[in-house]
Amino acid sequence: MTHTKLHTHPPQLRRSRLTMSVALALLTLAPVSVQAAPPLAENNGDITSDAAMPSTRLDPIVVTATRSERALSEAPVALQVLSRQQLDDNHAHTLKEALALLPNVYLREVHGKTGYEVSMQGFTGDQVLVLIDGLPITASTGSTVNLNQYMNMDIEQIEVVQGAASAQFGSAAMGGVINIITKPIGAATGHITTEIASNGRQNPSGKKLDANKRYVEASVEGALDKNQRFHARLSGSYLDNNGLSLDHEAWPRLKDASEQSQVSARFSYHPDGKGISDNDDSRLVKNSQYWLEANHYKEDDVSRFNYYVAPRYLAQQRDEHITKQRFSVGARADITPHVHNRSKTYRLSAQALHEEYQSESNTKTQQTITSARDTDISTTLAQAQLDLPELLLSDKHIHLIQVGGQVQQDKLSQTKNKFSELISDNVSRDVGELYIQDDWLIGDNWEVLSGIRYQNDEDFGGHTAPKVSLKYNHLDASGRDHVFRSSIGGGYRVPNLKERYYVFDHSNLGYKVMGNPYLQPETSTSYQIGYQGQLSDSVNLTVNGFYNEVNDLIQTDEDNATFDGNIAIYKYMNVDSAKTYGGDIGIDWQVDERAKLQASYAYLKTHNNVTDTELTYKPNHKAMLALDYQINDKLQLIPRLNYESKQLINTSEQAYSPSWWTLDSKLNYDATANLSLYAAINNIFDVQRDVTDTSDYRPIDNREWLLGASYHW
Repeated sequence: MTHTKLHTHPPQLRRSRLTMSVALALLTLAPVSVQAAPPLAENNGDITSDAAMPSTRLDPIVVTATRSERALSEAPVALQVLSRQQLDDNHAHTLKEALALLPNVYLREVHGKTGYEVSMQGFTGDQVLVLIDGLPITASTGSTVNLNQYMNMDIEQIEVVQGAASAQFGSAAMGGVINIITKPIGAATGHITTEIASNGRQNPSGKKLDANKRYVEASVEGALDKNQRFHARLSGSYLDNNGLSLDHEAWPRLKDASEQSQVSARFSYHPDGKGISDNDDSRLVKNSQYWLEANHYKEDDVSRFNYYVAPRYLAQQRDEHITKQRFSVGARADITPHVHNRSKTYRLSAQALHEEYQSESNTKTQQTITSARDTDISTTLAQAQLDLPELLLSDKHIHLIQVGGQVQQDKLSQTKNKFSELISDNVSRDVGELYIQDDWLIGDNWEVLSGIRYQNDEDFGGHTAPKVSLKYNHLDASGRDHVFRSSIGGGYRVPNLKERYYVFDHSNLGYKVMGNPYLQPETSTSYQIGYQGQLSDSVNLTVNGFYNEVNDLIQTDEDNATFDGNIAIYKYMNVDSAKTYGGDIGIDWQVDERAKLQASYAYLKTHNNVTDTELTYKPNHKAMLALDYQINDKLQLIPRLNYESKQLINTSEQAYSPSWWTLDSKLNYDATANLSLYAAINNIFDVQRDVTDTSDYRPIDNREWLLGASYHW
């Protein structure tokens, strides 16, 4: 059986071939740097988005496009935003549920795990970088971030950049970046939300009206002193899902049972407080902020299945206990060192992160443990960025320059039945990075964003990734905005520790897959183009196109196996090259003061240049249609129709997963100024995969009925 995948397994502001071309472009510009930007400022205003899907009419402040605060409409890079209001209106409690609201983001189950990974522009989860306030989330499988393992309770907004972003964010950003921006700590407030849901006849309890899923979250925050220098927030969430069963009397379960909990604490200090005016120009340092955050996550999963051992099936159960501890600290300040010119301001920001991920997975056969796997993954990182004062060359030429750097260490250990599954007991990776970025504002209409990042890996040496983006603003005779964007950039991904050192031992099935310490980084060249504009006072349009060339893809080399007796030995190798291309279109129509209609369509085409076939698990077509209808001042209805075309699952057998349609409907009711009630029916059509067809990757969840309530004070 052959699986071909792109996988490593895969103020108003006035306005090789790739490396050489971008370098020439950079030489004509003031040099600049891109660093992992500071998180959204603690004193940012609220985001006013209320759409059911991303909308071109909204103009929140974003940080991911330029690693600095910009209005969304002014960003030189195409970017999608999911606001807090969107998450609440659509009852999205996990990162997976949030990203499902985006029409050109694809989700698929993590192989062998309870959870989901992301895919964008044909790139898989290990080629898309997921961040929280500019700091990476540890990949739960050693390569891919499990989107189910982040709860959305503290999110302000989610920002998504598609296409190569390695010049700004480093390795693993070949396919793009997802940046979770957490909420600033505001006035003394609190909230509690709770909900229950049922899957009817597929409740494992066998009772159709049982609460098969239970969710609760709560938070409290505010200033700790009268001058509002010290702020704190404590939040927690809990999700208990019993899974799904086609036959509640049989042993196997269609979907794993999962119990998740997350507790977060954040503390911030603003030395200025409310007693010092921002207009005081006598200070060397002002607008300084310091913060620290701690997060603890716990998950328990139970998977029940049958395993065939001739001449019969044996009942098996896999129990996995997962914990994550995440600690981050940060600081930023505006520095005005010139006594005679305080307008020349430098912004210095720095962050540090340490995250530990532990997994204990036991597989039992008839209550006897037959496999005990323990995994420990850690990430330690420190980064700093300096935003220089604007360089004014003339009234029509302004340069905004950033420089930054980052050091990171990753560690991995994994054992099975107390024996290491790695080539050595503990493996690690150390890397240092430097980058520079220049945002060149040309008059009122043109902007050029250029940058380059250099990474030095202890095992792979140096690598550079350049990128240049161009934006043009046009204001037509009717006063409507039209924005044109384009970019060319390089992406790369350093092989993860599992690909380099893991021993995937399936000798009982006749084969092993060995890690390869001599792998080379994957590289890509990405071309992006887009338009965003107002067609009328009520209609907005976005159109984007992309083309990506990818080289040195890491795959299991199935054509050059060696043998140890009767055991075939395979290795990870740089064996493939591929291209992906396509685009998306979105229309946002404000039908009247109460109704907003949003329609979107995404097209994706992939090609493996070595096998001359499509890449697997990449549907060609995806569409969404959503209505946000305010029935009255208190009642809101949001129906959403989703479509995904068939997708190739197996190249040698030309096996495809069927296309599918789903319809979800949300109803939100503001009972009082503080109390909100909501209900939903998800997957109204009850579209679900056929478990007897191993090529069927349609949704695993059947129809779901949901009730919830939220109280704010």
